[in-house]
Amino acid sequence: MKSFKLVIILIIVVFTGVFLWKSRSSAPPVSTQSPSTPPPISSEFPRIVSTKPDPLEENIVAATDTIEITFNRPLENVGEFKSKLEPNLEYKVELSSDRKTAKIKPVKSFLLGTTYTLFIGTETKFDGIGRWGEEKIYHFRTIKYTGV
Repeated sequence: MKSFKLVIILIIVVFTGVFLWKSRSSAPPVSTQSPSTPPPISSEFPRIVSTKPDPLEENIVAATDTIEITFNRPLENVGEFKSKLEPNLEYKVELSSDRKTAKIKPVKSFLLGTTYTLFIGTETKFDGIGRWGEEKIYHFRTIKYTGV
């Protein structure tokens, strides 16, 4: 009789252990962060937040306008803003003091009555992030000259 009671107790202990193990493995994970610890800051991926003119896509610009592209993060430096204009036109790029805005200034005026395509390349680099890995394309045009 004593061994029968021992077997019953052993069976109860085993089933209780299995039950507790299963309930723990299916329970949601418990957070180890204290309630006063703020959530970790995520680094936001670079993106374009505005253009000048706004919108730039399919807009008409004056022959002497400066095109501005503003990002949510600072660029590494002016040389890391990888851009190209088609048709080919010589231009300079300047960065704002916070390095978030690239200003594209034609050395000579944009040609009148011309449609331009501005490519911002995947090799563009941002502080703390490195390569953008994305390409952005804008199309804009200049006013046609109709004469006097």
